[in-house]
Order: sequence, then C-alpha cells, then structure tokens
Amino acid sequence: MNETESPTGAWRSLEGSVVDQETGDPDLVFAHVSDLHGQLTPRHQVYYDNPTSRPNFEFGEADRVIERGGGVPLLAAKLEELREDYEVCTLMSGDTFHGSAVTTYTDGRAMLDPINEHVAPDVYVPGNWDYSNEAAEDGNFVELMDALDAPVLANNLYDRETGDRLYDAYRMLDIGGLAVGVVGMTNVYVDRMAPAFYEGKYRFGKHPSLLEESALAAREDGADVVVAVTEIGLPWMVQAAKDCTSVDVMFSAHTHEYTYDPIVVEETDTVVVESGMGEALGRIDLRVRDGEVQFRHHLYCLTEDGEHTPEPDADARETVEAVREPFFADDPGVERGAGTLDHPLDTVVGRTETPLYRQSFLESAWNTLFNDALRAHFETDLAVSHGFRYGTAIPPGEITLGELYTFFPMATPVARGVAYGQQLTSHMEAFLEDNFSPYPYDQEDGRVRNFSSNVEVTVDPTAKRGRRLVEMRIDGEPVDPEETYSAATFRRPGDPERDLGNCGFPFQDVEVDDGTIPVDVIVEYLEEHSPVDYEVMGLVETADDGGRAQNTPADGPYPFIQPGVDYRGGGAYCETSMIPSGNAFPEEGRNRTR
Repeated sequence: MNETESPTGAWRSLEGSVVDQETGDPDLVFAHVSDLHGQLTPRHQVYYDNPTSRPNFEFGEADRVIERGGGVPLLAAKLEELREDYEVCTLMSGDTFHGSAVTTYTDGRAMLDPINEHVAPDVYVPGNWDYSNEAAEDGNFVELMDALDAPVLANNLYDRETGDRLYDAYRMLDIGGLAVGVVGMTNVYVDRMAPAFYEGKYRFGKHPSLLEESALAAREDGADVVVAVTEIGLPWMVQAAKDCTSVDVMFSAHTHEYTYDPIVVEETDTVVVESGMGEALGRIDLRVRDGEVQFRHHLYCLTEDGEHTPEPDADARETVEAVREPFFADDPGVERGAGTLDHPLDTVVGRTETPLYRQSFLESAWNTLFNDALRAHFETDLAVSHGFRYGTAIPPGEITLGELYTFFPMATPVARGVAYGQQLTSHMEAFLEDNFSPYPYDQEDGRVRNFSSNVEVTVDPTAKRGRRLVEMRIDGEPVDPEETYSAATFRRPGDPERDLGNCGFPFQDVEVDDGTIPVDVIVEYLEEHSPVDYEVMGLVETADDGGRAQNTPADGPYPFIQPGVDYRGGGAYCETSMIPSGNAFPEEGRNRTR
C-alpha cells in the first residue's frame, strides 16, 4: 500500500508538529483492540458528532447516529488486511471476557478460540471486567490469562499472599528493525470497584510512577520506542502522559472513548489514544527519521458498509458461530450465579419506540428504564443502579433477550432495602466527588449514579468537596435526611450482607430475590410496558450558578463523556479537559458560593 492509499493523517512529531511527508511505508504499525466486552458478532453502536473530534459519518442535523458493525470476524479481516501490507504489532486492552450472555454463562471461556485463532494479539493487558469471574466460586481469571496465546503484561498486579508480580511489566519486541518496549498496566481500581472480583487474591499497584519505572527499564533494555498499553481510563492516562516522560505512545482503554484525533501532550512529547469499544480498531504508524520518532493515527469504526470495513473473515465467522450456537437452542439450559438461560438469545422480549443506549455521563434513557423496571418489580420508593456506561445500542424496534444481556451481563440477584435520606444523599455526594475531583488519579467511575425516573438531582461540579450535590428530589419533594425510603437495586457478590448495589452503606430490611437477575426484571417490565419510549429527561442537571457538565460527546470537546467541566468564564477547566501540565489545579475555578 502506498502513501496515497493510507487513510491515516499526516506524519507528525510526538509534540504534534507536522513533519516532512516523504513517501514510504512506516517502520511499524500498531493495531489496538480495546474493550471488546464479549462482542463476537456485529452490534449497534451510537456515534456522536463531537465538536473537536468526530467520526467520518453523515450526521445531517442530528448530533448522533446509530450504526451496526464490529464483531470478531470483521476485526480479524481488518487485522489481516493490515498484516498483509505492514509489520503489525497487535495490542489488546482487556475487558474481553465479559459483556454478553455467552461470556456470562461460559465464565468467559467462549472468547478464547476467537481471540487466539483470529485476533491473535501480540500483547494482552487485563481489564477490570476480566476479573469478574472471580465473583463466582470457580473464579478463573488466571486460567483465562494462561489460556491466551499472547503474553500477558501487568506491571501492577501482584499475588496478595506472596507479593509476587503475576505477569511481566514489559516486553521487548523487534519490529520493523526497531526495538520496541511494550509496557502493560492493568486497571488500578479493581479492588475498589468490586471486592468479589479479586476476593483477596490480588493486589493492585496504583501509583503512576510504576508506569515510568517500567518504561525506564525498557529504555535501559535498549528500546528505541516505548509504548504503554493500559486499561485505566483516558483522564488517568492523559495525566500520566504529563507526569511520565519515558513513554512515547499510550494506548488507553476502560472509558470507551473514541479518539478520532490523537491527544498530543506537548510537555512530554507523548501521544495518547483510546480506541472505543469492540467495533473499533485503533491504528498508529511509527517511523524513526534522524533519531526522531514520528507518528500518524487513524481510528477505524468497522461499521457495516463503512469506507474502510472489509468483508468478514469466513474462518472467524465459523468459529464464532460454533461458540454461539448452543445459546440459540430452544432451551439452552445453562446456569450461572443466580441466572438461568432457558430461552434462545434471539427471543423477542419487547419493543422500543426510541433508541436505547447509555454511552453517556449524567443520564441515559437505558439506565432510567432499568431502574424503573427494578422499582416496579419491588414496588419501592425509588431504584438506584451503578450507572454503567458500557453497552451497545438498541435501535427502535424489537428488543431481543441477547441484547438485554449486552447491557447487563451479570448473573447477580436483584434486591431491595430501606435507607435513610441522609444515606442516599451522602452516597450521591461520594459519587460526585469521585467524578468531579480535580485530580484524575482519584477518579474512577466515569458516570454519575443513576436512579428511577421519579428521582431528580441538581449538581454543581465546580463546588468544593462535600458540596457538589445541590438537591435531590423524590417524586418532586426534597429528600428528607431523617426519613426512610425503600430502594430497589441488586446484590453484588462479595459485598457486606447489608450493602446493596455498591452503595457503600448498610440498608435496613434487606430482601434479596435470589432467583431473579436484572435481565429477568427488564423482561418482566417490557412484557407490561412495550413498546417503551424513553429519552434523556434532564433528571440530572447542573445548577444555574455552577459549571456545565457534558452528558455526551456531542456536548463538548475532549475528553468526551468522561466529565468535562466548564468552569465559568472559560479560563479554568476540570483536569479531564486537560490541565496544562502536572497536577496543578486552578483554585480560582472553584465555585466560591459552595
């Protein structure tokens, strides 16, 4: 393939300036697969018209479109296409073994043959959801990693009992005549997200200095180029790029961001990219000219009939069909945790008048629907859920059982309990601190806590710690801190007996519906309410005298959905909209009225 045929942009130096566009192939090509979440076959995804970095789609007057694409056969075909023309190093950031009914009911093992035989990564770095099978008695994280043909890298994952690091911190590769040091770092928040995901087996190093130490070790080992492959999230990685000087390119994952344009950190000459979810493939070309590392980048969204989308790989399709076939039998008859799958995944369970998705930060129609279903199931005052942001889209029309599992692929039982109003507001405040903290290394979730449609919340992202929740209302009335409220949610394995739904406080009168999982509750709700018609309703709003927070990538510039907080006057931005350097934060940007 010659220069004019490449879809990638202009060659640039690592500090961003355009350089001599001489013809010729790159020295090496990195292909980045991230956050596959069990996506074996094509699914629908929502793409946003971002004002500073957008996909090459026709949006018309809309600020978003829904397209179908992705799946291992398409990924495999695109990777093979690149490998035919270049020396390609395929890097894979985790969250692979979770995200569908097939992964849920096979403990993630269904992904092994498709990944090993067709994606064939050169390096694999685990993601937080790759540990999710530890929530079951036969947890098998290490077994899954050992079954991968690719080397697993994680410079911050240790055996809790022995203190030994489980996997190498970096690996040296010889590609295109260059010595390439690849550093791997797994998610630093796993032990905070879900205790059952590690059950005391693992310890997770959290300090960004680990990234720098591994990069320096690779340099000392003779690396011409050092890249980092991680699964921690874009804000964390952008800050790390400012604080670590020894990494040339950082491949981020976990927050499901689509960096159509790479983020160039000029202070350290570091490039940061994140490659969306499983239907996207990130590509970075590198070359060294007169001792200078130069790059160009492209993010392929492998939508059906897309400009750069090949025909699906036939062998990969055959492998995928064999893996999925048992789940389309009349009665699959499989069980996992509290869940039982006794209908084929293509069973139609309802209809929707409007698209359902949750690739958003403050509020999504899908999360509201889910919470309304929980509330109806238990007949409670409200429902609260974790505000998950991963998941594909369901366009208007029929909803299948398999699609529901892509939104909530956990076989954990639903539950209800009673909480004081003060517990509810304190919990919400803690989530706001987690999201709007001015220090990226303290952030974790990337989405605000979600409630049923009868709960409204006003927040101020620019207020000080402990003052970001302005008001919380249930059925139009402010929450009374001394009043009790019945709340529906779900039971997470490994949590204390009275702590439901990752709320972090003890409920009273806990009732667990052991035979019912979230998907069951949604099916029950759809049976009664189809066709459903949910939109974003402004249930979470920012205060008039506070900074704006974007809900979707269409609402503002980088960093897309992860909170980009617009401080009044435009002179000061929350760290995720890029602090100029280091950890300094402009105090004058705070809202002094709160």
